[in-house]
Amino acid sequence: MVDSVNENTWIAWQEHARALGFREMGAAPAGPVKRQEEVTQWVAGGNHAEMHWYARSLEKRLNPKLALPGAESVIVLTMPYHKEACSLGGFKLARYACGDDYHDVVLKKLRLLGHHMHTAFPQATYRAYVDTGPVLERYWAEQAGLGWIGKNGNLISRRDGSYLFLASILTSLKVPYGQPHEPFCGSCRACLDICPTDAFISDGLLDSRKCISYLTIEHRGPFQNAPDFDNWLFGCDLCQEVCPWTQKFSPGSSEDAFLPRESYASIDAQVMEELTQEDFSATFRKSPIKRTKLAGIIRNVRHLKAGITGSENLEEQE
Repeated sequence: MVDSVNENTWIAWQEHARALGFREMGAAPAGPVKRQEEVTQWVAGGNHAEMHWYARSLEKRLNPKLALPGAESVIVLTMPYHKEACSLGGFKLARYACGDDYHDVVLKKLRLLGHHMHTAFPQATYRAYVDTGPVLERYWAEQAGLGWIGKNGNLISRRDGSYLFLASILTSLKVPYGQPHEPFCGSCRACLDICPTDAFISDGLLDSRKCISYLTIEHRGPFQNAPDFDNWLFGCDLCQEVCPWTQKFSPGSSEDAFLPRESYASIDAQVMEELTQEDFSATFRKSPIKRTKLAGIIRNVRHLKAGITGSENLEEQE
């Protein structure tokens, strides 16, 4: 027998989520993704680049019932992050990477919410993810009515723009569902036009192999014919910076952990290039920047300092 959550309990859970720092909480019925063909073709075209983990878990991503047997609902939550530009060593950082690792911060809060839900329905099953599980968070957020997937591929909220972390809970509970959100990009193409590497295949679809965020974070080894990174050391926010919805409505974060680290202000490019593994581990402890590893950050610094747009033969450092 499937347990159902009534409207009053759902509203109380939403209030509890807001008390934990989440902005919005919505849900959609679990089932096969309606955009399966589009996602499958995107992967078949190699647009996921070297993110092989994405392809390996594709079947589960396209059907949450495979990720959690018996899943009835996909619950999605948003949490704003720091909205002001920040830098490190004179280079630009994606805003989400200015402070502590969102995986740790948001997951801790998500688990508190999950515990609250489990107390009320201990017999139900739950699985919580913060950008690490086989869940298409932006798709489910759109289905839950929290926003729409914009032409830049990000979830855009009419209330909060796109500087948002997404978290999800798969559960065997049936909860009140939202309605799929309609798009509000209209004829605007600011995000598409601003991309310096022409990484967008079409509206909402990205070729990761051309994306500055992918190249500076996920790519391993030396660059081959790498483009100009426009001074971005880790990630890139250009397609969000120009979005009218984000410019006008982004609330910024009330979470101190997401604020830029003061220590970054005293680090210059030379120091970045000469980091040891010990220095790297200490400087970027509990930071998203550790994702790119020491070899990646030094490679990125050298590429930016060289200021070139052609190929670059750099030996990957251990």
